[in-house]
Amino acid sequence: MPEKHVTADALTDKVIDCHSHVGLNLKNYACREYPYAQTIEGLYYRQRAAGVDVNIVFPASGSLFFDPSYFEKGEMRPARNPLSPAPYALENEMMMLEVFEFNPEHKERFITFVMADPGREVRRQLQLLRELERRFPVYGIKISSVDCQSRITSLLDVGRPFLDYAAERNIPLLLHTTVDPSEDYSRAALCFQVIEENPHVRFCLAHCIGFHAGFLQKANDMPNVWVDTAALKIQVQCARENNRIIAPEKERFEGDYSDHTKILGALMARYPDTIMWGTDSPWYTFICRRKQGEGSYLPFRLKGRYEDEKAALDALPEELRIKACNTNTLRFVFGTQPTAKEKT
Repeated sequence: MPEKHVTADALTDKVIDCHSHVGLNLKNYACREYPYAQTIEGLYYRQRAAGVDVNIVFPASGSLFFDPSYFEKGEMRPARNPLSPAPYALENEMMMLEVFEFNPEHKERFITFVMADPGREVRRQLQLLRELERRFPVYGIKISSVDCQSRITSLLDVGRPFLDYAAERNIPLLLHTTVDPSEDYSRAALCFQVIEENPHVRFCLAHCIGFHAGFLQKANDMPNVWVDTAALKIQVQCARENNRIIAPEKERFEGDYSDHTKILGALMARYPDTIMWGTDSPWYTFICRRKQGEGSYLPFRLKGRYEDEKAALDALPEELRIKACNTNTLRFVFGTQPTAKEKT
């Protein structure tokens, strides 16, 4: 197994974006949705323009395992002869090749997470992951249950080996999270079921948990849980529009939703050791029709920019900025013991 190519000590004082994608989402491209791709070289130039030093990266999707004839229907059904031998297998390998073989001059700028489907072909996925980690360093696992339309609670049964894999290697899981009551794959309540049964594993819940005040406080109270701000600008827009992916007003974190930079300031002031800054690059723009559950679909037409995400970080007081883009992220990735997380 190769040594980790970056360490927590080497990343001290670096500006770290904890949530970004590389590769191709074939479903988005086939359905004329946007965005649909990002390369490591392209993300490098985006980093330089915005003053970001390092990005946690993972694949854009697992669409190469699925049957393209169902994409227009919003369905992710395994193909009879898939391009990828298991969910995310080809995408994980291609991301590693981009970082370590195609663009090695930039490899210190990227922390590589793999993606996994918690409910399908688990044994085969893990076999291929073990082969991949002999060649490239794996720092964590990203699971987007809505992307592969596989329930996050599969981690409590058929997908449990992923949790064992993470615990054995002391690596964390980053979970796509929503509070949409019609979403059957990655609702926050389902994510917390997994977390509560696995206090020995570190988790991050993405997208501010839909600004749900109760869930944010619950995450803050748990020593092994962090929350990221990925796609903050459009999440705040959804709050203003009372989109169902955001907590209803009576359950929503209190703040000034006229300005996403003020929301990050309020979140950091309340939860300074729990919130991690991330952009969701390039999915800080989100134009698509997404399946939320059986018979449930939701259209999105949301536009943001990398600069918008970075502006929220830059508006923070220096002490909180360092926590958001560095200290908290290093704890999450490299793992001081969960009990070491400070409480506020």
